[in-house]
Amino acid sequence: MGNIINATEDRKTAPTVRCPICAHPNAVGAYCRHIRWTFDQGDPMDFARFAMETSPYTRARGFALRDISQFWWDENIEWVVDRVMIHFEAIDGLVFGELADLDLLSRDIWRAFLPDPVRPYMARIDPV
Repeated sequence: MGNIINATEDRKTAPTVRCPICAHPNAVGAYCRHIRWTFDQGDPMDFARFAMETSPYTRARGFALRDISQFWWDENIEWVVDRVMIHFEAIDGLVFGELADLDLLSRDIWRAFLPDPVRPYMARIDPV
């Protein structure tokens, strides 16, 4: 019995990170609903691709992640990381954000990759 107690006392407790949105203390296995990614899952580019794959914004418009070439990702890596940091907050290996922020990130990336067409100009006619 003494060995079991000693083994549990020797374990180091993982540091908790408070969520900037709900202030929930997050530890391994006890995450709040605002956790969107952990650094052990991949880097910010992996997170951006994950957001693109899971976003309803992408599916509703018929876009597919495979449409974006690796060359485009490589050329725009700094911009994509900046977009991730604008929409999400990364603290001690955890990425926090609202669910809607995934759609906003996807929208920003798609608009950069494939800009919306310019709408035709409508001339204003004033009555004389």
